[in-house]
Amino acid sequence: MAPRQITKLIEETIEKMGLQEHIRFTQEEKIYFEENFEPFHLKKGHYLITKDELVEHFYYLEEGILNICFPDAKGGFVNARFMDDRAFINPFFLHNPEHKACYSIKANTNCKVWRMKKHKAYEMFGESFNFCKLAIFHLEKSLMHRIEREEGIHCMTADQRYEKVLNKEKWLFKHVPLKEIARYIGITPQALSKARKKIFR
Repeated sequence: MAPRQITKLIEETIEKMGLQEHIRFTQEEKIYFEENFEPFHLKKGHYLITKDELVEHFYYLEEGILNICFPDAKGGFVNARFMDDRAFINPFFLHNPEHKACYSIKANTNCKVWRMKKHKAYEMFGESFNFCKLAIFHLEKSLMHRIEREEGIHCMTADQRYEKVLNKEKWLFKHVPLKEIARYIGITPQALSKARKKIFR
């Protein structure tokens, strides 16, 4: 199978996000993507970004699963979000040229990732209305995910949180250890095990 070009992948992602009626990249914008994105492979267990690192690229995930996590007060970490195939990773930082990560991004599986140097993405953010709209839609989606996650932690039982992630992100259970899923939805591994037994008994 021939390698897939980044512009085709981006168009598939826009369709996946339901934004095809709002964002249609011009031929010049597509050429810019092709000239400035480069692919690379990230092995399972390796980090795309580590905490306190100066973020120097804008990333796109073609295939695999990445975990965005934040340190907690106990010296551990909180799984804030998992991302799967056809996803933009970090367009939200484009307003800040000196962005240092307060999070880490780790590969839960072997991943194929594309990257664009930050100054190139920053230029496009300033010149392309379509790319600007994409960044805004992505930020809105990220904020909604955060709000829903916090509502779940504060307002739902362990059983309800498990059932929600099972309905909306079932793909996690194929590739992510249960203890990490428990950390993601804010419950103990024991509570997750009890919730699973209730659903499948």
